[in-house]
Amino acid sequence: MDKRAVAQVFGRAAEHYDGSAHLQRRVADHLLAQVSELPLGQAEHVVDLGTGTGYCLPTLNQRFQPSLLTALDLAEPMLAQARQRVARLNLVQADLENPPLAENSVDLAVSSLAVQWLDRPETFIARLAKVLKPGGYLALSTLGPQTLHELRQSWARVDQDVHVNRFLPASNWQAALEASPLVLTLWHEEQLEVRYDSPLALVRELKTLGAHHVERQKTPPVGGLRPMLRAYQEFICADGRYPATWDVFYLIAHKPL
Repeated sequence: MDKRAVAQVFGRAAEHYDGSAHLQRRVADHLLAQVSELPLGQAEHVVDLGTGTGYCLPTLNQRFQPSLLTALDLAEPMLAQARQRVARLNLVQADLENPPLAENSVDLAVSSLAVQWLDRPETFIARLAKVLKPGGYLALSTLGPQTLHELRQSWARVDQDVHVNRFLPASNWQAALEASPLVLTLWHEEQLEVRYDSPLALVRELKTLGAHHVERQKTPPVGGLRPMLRAYQEFICADGRYPATWDVFYLIAHKPL
């Protein structure tokens, strides 16, 4: 994954991101509900990895009252938005796969819909296993391979180029955890459907969110959008709207004492 390109895309999206992040907030709320039930009292250091505009920060701050609350993201404009969420906040612009965090320094690391951009979950999990204190927790949500399958199938009717990112299956994340010292305490999968008035509305929302960035070997030819939108018609629902599926994985892992 070209991380510089990802940072640029999400940086441009930062100002308008919250207005379109309905699905992202829904997933974050579900993850935060699970995190709030963890057997942690007042945590000393809590980190939000891939914080984006910082939606999770107020809940984490209120629930755990950390001495240090760190918001980490690759895109500086996202961190500028997150800065407005919580008064006392440690902002870190860095790569998720190599966060500049000391070993055995974090009580709780949370990441909602950010790690799907990583190429190697085992690198991320191994690094977090070192960063967490004994007794600490990692909680995250990420996307699975059925995400946006309607959009992917519609583009496949037009050409064989890559137009929609492919996300890793559950087995990759589970294998990464099994190879680490962390112990999986929760695994949950769900498929969420969001409906749009038109397929074009979905495409525009993805662009607003910055989620339209795709890793590809070559630039696809122009002129394919209209045929794709016509192909998407086969997914129309009884209510006249168009579905987009989001395949979501949730996991919580614990570092033994």
